[in-house]
This record gives sequence, structure tokens and C-alpha cells, in this order.
Amino acid sequence: MHRAATSGLVATVLALVFVAPACAKGADPATAEVPATASGDAGPDAACAPCFADQVCSAGTCVSVDTDADKDGVKAGVDCDDHDPAIHPGAAEICNGKDDNCDGKIDEGFDADNDGFYACAHGAIPADCDDTVATIHPGAPETCNSKDDDCNGMIDELPANLAGQLSSPINSHWQLAGSATLGGAGVSTWAQLTTDTPYQAGALWWAAPYTFDVFDMSAKFWIQQKANGADGMTFAWVVGSNTNQVGLGASTYGIGGLTGYSVAIDTFFNTGEPAVPFLSVLQNAGAPVVLVRSVTLTPDVRNSAEHVLPVKLEAGGKVSVWVDATNYINQYAIPGYTPFVGHWGFTAGTGGASESHWVKDITMSFPNGQGCVP
Repeated sequence: MHRAATSGLVATVLALVFVAPACAKGADPATAEVPATASGDAGPDAACAPCFADQVCSAGTCVSVDTDADKDGVKAGVDCDDHDPAIHPGAAEICNGKDDNCDGKIDEGFDADNDGFYACAHGAIPADCDDTVATIHPGAPETCNSKDDDCNGMIDELPANLAGQLSSPINSHWQLAGSATLGGAGVSTWAQLTTDTPYQAGALWWAAPYTFDVFDMSAKFWIQQKANGADGMTFAWVVGSNTNQVGLGASTYGIGGLTGYSVAIDTFFNTGEPAVPFLSVLQNAGAPVVLVRSVTLTPDVRNSAEHVLPVKLEAGGKVSVWVDATNYINQYAIPGYTPFVGHWGFTAGTGGASESHWVKDITMSFPNGQGCVP
């Protein structure tokens, strides 16, 4: 009898333990409290189970709406982050990717240009580098305007193919120097570097600064057919920004005295040189210093006909040169070449003889994005 009484008592207690939570959870609509979803402590804690009407979810646990875990004087029932004392209703909104003042908005007032990017980074969303212009923000299309439109730290990095028009209206970046002129009737798309006159030197420069590390250039040239020729012409990339100058001395292709590099088409025979015409890659420092010379050009480009001159500079100062479809110089590494800032263009000289030199259809491409000219 004693054991039976004990067993009945245990059964009664277990039954009470089993049914009490069920009642508290609302099994009896007349007496149960209505659970409510957390509304005061948003963020990662909002994922916890629904809490009672007088509770909110905080740190994964339902707590009283009167709790002030972060001791900021604001109760959890209205504090949208009860773990950070700097976040609560009435707090100053700062640019930090958080809703500091609990108004349901993040970093309001920090997107002055209303382009959808805030003045500060938000996780994977980078900051707006100019919050006063709506067209400037991370991911915006880069345009040729001397600005960093896409906020990547680079300005005008357009892989554009620069082509300078020589016919009217001429692009204002083309500058003539020395004897150079623009062609007349019938040759309006050409620039004439020298006329059929002794001791002339002329240049056509593109007036914009570039860092000469890599580029691709192509142009058409025309050299008058003369029995003896006269010095020759170059494609040059030189130091500085003075596009009003031409090299000293008509006997150095119009490049002598300028600092930089050039690819020369030599059309006058001097003792000890290859048969003309021939190609040379020159290092210009005072009088040109020849670094490498190719074999004689075939056919003879001194034939009053159009020819194409592509020149390519690759990383490490490697130069390749073609005339028409023939590769005469292939990845020649200029000794000690270091990229520098300067300008580029074409020069020609006649020396004591005479012939005319012309150039047109010029394109210059900078693969690293320097093609843009505002």
C-alpha cells in the first residue's frame, strides 16, 4: 500500500509538469498570454522564437521589454539594439552601415546625391568617392572627363583607341612644329612634315601627357621618290610636354636634341650604314644614338606610295616594328628602358638633300587605359 501511494503521487506531479507549459503556451484561450514577435531588438537576435507580449528577443533570448542590457537608458522594448549603448532612439546617425537612431533607416543623410551609395562603405558595398555628383559612384561607367567616375582610384582609365583627325575640323590636340603643315586640296587628310627643300625639320605632336609603358601605334606614311633621298622620318615618344618644338638639326630626322625614343625610317645613305631605306630604334639624348637597325626595307618605301607603320611597345621596353605586313623588329628590348611621362608624334628632316615626308590615319592605343583625352 505504501508503494502504491508513492507511485500515484509521482504520476500526479508528472502530469502537472507536462500540462503546465501547454497551458502557458495558450492551450486554454481563456487564460493564456498571446505571444508576440520581437519588435525592439532588431538584427541578428530577431531570429529567435516568438516571445510573449511583454518580451522582446535579445541575444537569442526572450527578455522583458523593460530590460536595458547595454545600460544606455533606453529599454529593450524600444531600443533597436540593446547590445550597443551608442544605438537607440534619438542617437545621432553616423555613417557606419547601422540604424543608429532606430528609425528603420540606415545612414540616412549620408547619400547627398541620392545615387544609392553612401559616403561610407557598407560591407561589400564600397563608399561613394564623390557624394555630390550622382553619376559618380562605385560601378558607374567611366567617361572621359578627368574624374574617377567609378571610384576605383583611377581617372579616365578607358581602353580607348585614340585616333586624331587631321582633316578639318582638326582635333585641337594636334600641334605642328617647324616646317610641318596640314595638307591642302586633294591631300586634306595628310600632314606634311617637310617639303622638297634642303635643311628642313618638321614635327606633328599629339598634345597630351602619357606614361610610356605600353602602347600600340599605327600610321600611314608617304615619302617622295628621290634618287638620293634626304635623311628620313620618325615616330617618336619623348620626355616633357613641349609640343611646339622640333629637334635641332635637319640631319637628325627632326628628332635630334629631344630626350626619349623613336623609330626612324632612314632614307639617306651614309658610309657604314645598311642600304637605304632601313629601320632604326633610337635612344634620343642630344644626337640620336642607334640601338638597333633592321635590314633594308623591302620594297623601297621611297616610292611616292602609301605604306603602313605599326609600332608596339610592350612591358619591359620591348619594341616591335612592322612596315606594311612585314615584321622587321620583333620585341627588341631597349637596354635600361624605364617608363616615363611625355608626348608622342612624328618628325622628319631633309638634311642637305631634299624630299617630302607625309603622315596620316594615325591611331594610338594605350591598353592600360590612357587613351582618353578630355
